[in-house]
Amino acid sequence: MRLSSFLFAVIFILLPWSDASARLLISVTVPAQAWLVNQLAGDHVDLLTMIPEGRVPKSAQPSPRKLARSRQADIQFIVGHPALFFEARYITPYRNPDSKAIWISMFDVAKQMKPAWTLKGTDPHLWTSASIMMATARVVADSLARLDPENAEYYQKNLLKLETAIKKLDKQIREQVAQSQFRELLVFHPAWGHFSQDYGLRQLAIEVEGKAPDPGSLSSLIRTSEKNNISFIISSPGADQRLAGIIAAQLQIEVLVVDPMDPDWMHMMRKMKAAVEKLKEAAK
Repeated sequence: MRLSSFLFAVIFILLPWSDASARLLISVTVPAQAWLVNQLAGDHVDLLTMIPEGRVPKSAQPSPRKLARSRQADIQFIVGHPALFFEARYITPYRNPDSKAIWISMFDVAKQMKPAWTLKGTDPHLWTSASIMMATARVVADSLARLDPENAEYYQKNLLKLETAIKKLDKQIREQVAQSQFRELLVFHPAWGHFSQDYGLRQLAIEVEGKAPDPGSLSSLIRTSEKNNISFIISSPGADQRLAGIIAAQLQIEVLVVDPMDPDWMHMMRKMKAAVEKLKEAAK
């Protein structure tokens, strides 16, 4: 009697996992990657985001349970940039050469598109580039189809839909940039370097290596901003809003908050599009 009760308990525990285990497990590093996977795969996969919404890579510390779950993933979708120390600490050292998991690195995709010198800086925010996101989406869709051929057509259909949306947004931003004589973006945290590269813009960062600028650097930045008719600061939720406000008051400009860790990548990019629109307005 005891044995039958024990077996029943084991079966009861295992049964709820039967449906979930049939789906692919995708581990991603940042919310923008989770957004991309959701656009392609929807509820056909289980998704694990290592750095969730509201956290920054610098302070994020995944639980042992999340780390263990990540190492069971069918696809490890990483940013792969050398400056993203979170991955260097928690993810890449534990790559198992005997595992059949597919590893996708945005950095590796970007290296096939852009000169190496444009990628090796200290800005790991590759997902702020529409061109890198679009190229990566193709790799992810191909990998999903390889592991789940029954739904290959579904992934391909969603890829085409996603490409159309990103291309449309990209075209709109390029048109806005072309209508402005100004090419400088004043940002608090230097997270928009790859966005700027896509559109021929120059990022002027207030924060230097995670630290507030010294008085000399700040004075120089304010003079440069005045010279280039800067009309706004792009800040982020985790930035020093007090310092951003002081600089904005000095320059008599506004502060725009755009979160590079926004879980809705398209929403983030549309906010950047709205910021670029203000470059055109500054030229009037």
